Amino acid sequence: MKGVKISTINCGIKYKNRDDLLLVAFDQPANVAGVFTQSSMPAAPVTWCKKNIVNGKAAALIVNAGNANAFTGKIGEEIVNKTVDKAVEVLGCAPQQVFISSTGVIGEILNVDLITAALPKMAQNFASDDAAFNRAAQAIMTTDTKQKMISVSCEIADKKISIIGFAKGSGMIAPNMATMLGYIFTDANISSDALQKLLREVTEDSFNAITVDSDQSTNDTVLMFATGAAGNVEINDSESIELASFKIALKQVALGLAKMIVVDGEGAQKLIEIEVGGATTKSQAKEVAFAIANSPLVKTAIAGCDPNWGRIVMAVGKSCRETSPEKIVVKIGEYQLTKDGGKHPEYIEKLVHEYLKNSEVKISVDLGIGSEASTVWTCDLNEEYIKINKDYRS
Repeated sequence: MKGVKISTINCGIKYKNRDDLLLVAFDQPANVAGVFTQSSMPAAPVTWCKKNIVNGKAAALIVNAGNANAFTGKIGEEIVNKTVDKAVEVLGCAPQQVFISSTGVIGEILNVDLITAALPKMAQNFASDDAAFNRAAQAIMTTDTKQKMISVSCEIADKKISIIGFAKGSGMIAPNMATMLGYIFTDANISSDALQKLLREVTEDSFNAITVDSDQSTNDTVLMFATGAAGNVEINDSESIELASFKIALKQVALGLAKMIVVDGEGAQKLIEIEVGGATTKSQAKEVAFAIANSPLVKTAIAGCDPNWGRIVMAVGKSCRETSPEKIVVKIGEYQLTKDGGKHPEYIEKLVHEYLKNSEVKISVDLGIGSEASTVWTCDLNEEYIKINKDYRS
C-alpha cells in the first residue's frame, strides 16, 4: 500500500523461530483514529495511545507479541517511553506520533532492550507489498492458530481506495473490547475526526459484537490509519455521501476480522451467530444476545451438538425481565423450538442435533416486545480451551 512501510523481526521476547516485533512507518504522518479497552486496568501502551490519539497523526506503530506490558506499574511506563525514544531517534518523528501495542502475558516485565536494539535494524528493512502485511499479521500473534488479514478495495470520487486490516485475538475475548489488537490501513484521504467517527461506528457491530469467554482484556486496541496517498480530496464529514462505498468496505474488513477472531477462539470448532430481535432497544437486544453468547452452558451444548434449548431460554430469562415465556420465539437454524410458552408441537430434536454438527450455527430469539435487533458472534466451548489456558504460562 502506498505510504506504508512495514518491517518485522524476531527480537527474542518469547517466541523462537518466528517474528515477534512489528514496526510500521508512514512516508508522511497519517491521520489516525483509535478505540481501546474500557478496562480499569489498562496496559501501559494503551494509556500511551489514548493520550496520543487526540493529536490525530501517526508516524509509526510498534507492536510486540509475547508480553503484554500490563500491570507493570511505573516500569511499564518507562518501557513505553524508552521504546518511543528509540523510534524517534531512528525515524526522526515526534513522540506524540508514535503508537505502541503489546500483547501476551500480564504482569511480567518486558525486556525493552530487546526492542530498542531491534528497531534500527528494522528501519533498514522496510517493505510495502502484500507479503509485508502477511508478515505483520503473523508477528502479532500469541495463542492464535492462524493469521487474520483482509484486503478490499472501493472508490471515493472515482479514486481507487485500498483498505487492508489485520488483527490478533483468540482468548480473553469480550466486548469493549476483546483481547485483541487490530490495525486497519487505507490510502484514502479522510480527516482524523471523520476517521474516528467511522471507526467507532463500525466497531460497535464488529469488534464490540464478539465474545469467546466473556473476559475483557487489559490491552485491547484497534487503530485505523489513513495515508491520503490515493489522492482524493480530503473528506472531513463522516456522513459524506462520497463515503458510501468506503463504509461498506470498512464494515467488510472489521466484521471479517472480528469473525476470524471468534473462529480462532481457543479450542473453538464452531462459529455461533446469535440474533436477538423484537426488543425495545438495540442495547437491550445486544445484552440478551451476549447473555446467550457468554453462557458456558449454551456454548458447551453447541460443542456437543446437544439441542438443549432450555439453556437459551435460561439466558434470555436472566437478561430480560420485560418479556415472558408466551412472547418469545427461539430458533436454532431454521427450526423453531418454542411456541406459546412451551416446546413447539412440530419440534424434532434429531433434526436440530444434525444441524448442530455444522461448523457455523445460528441461534435466533424474538423477544416479542419491540422492533429493535442486534447480532453478536461467539464460538463453542470445549476441552481444548481448558488445555490451552491451564498451560498458557508453562
